[in-house]
Amino acid sequence: MMEQPSRIRTYVIPSELVERVAIELRRQSRGELMERYGISYNTWRKLREGAPIRASLAERLEQRMTQVTT
Repeated sequence: MMEQPSRIRTYVIPSELVERVAIELRRQSRGELMERYGISYNTWRKLREGAPIRASLAERLEQRMTQVTT
């Protein structure tokens, strides 16, 4: 009997939140993305395209957004 591959939960970040991140970034450099939001430039490209990202990554981004705005 073959095992079912585990499914990775994914999530699409609403465009309003992506726009908010873009406004708060001084520049969309790899270093600033990682330092402020804990995301790679590749993830940033996915967010701007409206592509899904791992749910765990979405949760981390949400936590960082809360920290940056408070």
